[in-house]
Amino acid sequence: MASDRILRRGLPILLAVCILALCVGQATARGPAINDIQPYDTIFIYEEGLNLTQLRNATTDNPITALRKYQDDNPEKSLIKSIAVTDDTNFEVQDLLVDGDYGTYYTFSPKDGVTGQVMIREPEIFLDVVLASPYHNERLEGLSVSENTRIAFKVVCPDVGAFYTTDGVYPATVDIVVTHPGGAETTAIGGMNLAGLNVSSTRFYTDDPGRPGPIALSGLREVGTYTVRAEWSEPAAFDAYAPDSEPVTFTVGKRVGIETGTPTPTPTATPTPTPTVTTPVPTTAAPTTAATAVTATETATPTTVPPATTPTATPLPVWAAVAALGVAFSLIGRRR
Repeated sequence: MASDRILRRGLPILLAVCILALCVGQATARGPAINDIQPYDTIFIYEEGLNLTQLRNATTDNPITALRKYQDDNPEKSLIKSIAVTDDTNFEVQDLLVDGDYGTYYTFSPKDGVTGQVMIREPEIFLDVVLASPYHNERLEGLSVSENTRIAFKVVCPDVGAFYTTDGVYPATVDIVVTHPGGAETTAIGGMNLAGLNVSSTRFYTDDPGRPGPIALSGLREVGTYTVRAEWSEPAAFDAYAPDSEPVTFTVGKRVGIETGTPTPTPTATPTPTPTVTTPVPTTAAPTTAATAVTATETATPTTVPPATTPTATPLPVWAAVAALGVAFSLIGRRR
């Protein structure tokens, strides 16, 4: 009984999940062309030539005259902003009219009222420099990197990579522009061409499969600081108006060690003979000083090194020996 009850409750839940998945799937892709906007699609400021006719009332087919934003995204509440649509077959999303109020907008017709909804977002792009795979979590911005390092660039397009697509095609592309230490600007570095990179996901690395690959800094002709930025190349409206990423920098330095012939610990041994030669110098200098002092005291014998041994080598006088024997015999006589 319990299993039947669970089964009866589970089927409606499963059906609801499937319907939600289908709705989400429809909301993530445009079609049939990239400019054909469907209900719940995301559109971006600077886009031109958008066709909004699929958001008309399907019964009346009256043209859309405005995009409206309501308080709490609820059409029953107060109107916050209204953007005029003069031609719903060729609509341009002007950033001045949106003025930073991104989010949910409802299509509106005077005869039909609210007919559908879309999301308006900004085409943002972010760039970072990291170590090549599998060390993408190691950021290199602002750091000095050895010439024998391999690097990659991380590109993040959170909204364009998710929503600017149709039929599995992602038409947006970016260029990575490198300013070399000498001032030259190019989209090539280390033998890699970083122009026209397809934005097919919200985040990708330039050494991912199908991408240009890792960049070996050993192939660079210049050492010094490199400045890198990402800029839109497609669509043309993004290229013309959407801002570039914030620039990132990294510095390429000389390799250290045997690879570049840079002196290794061996040169530290070069001055070692110098202390070895000077070590005996103090030992020879000490006696010399002592000899000099002795010479100053006993000027008569400057060459005599041990003057203290001379008295011990001289024999006792004869009279001293006789006197000593006399004292000894007198002492013996008194004891008797």
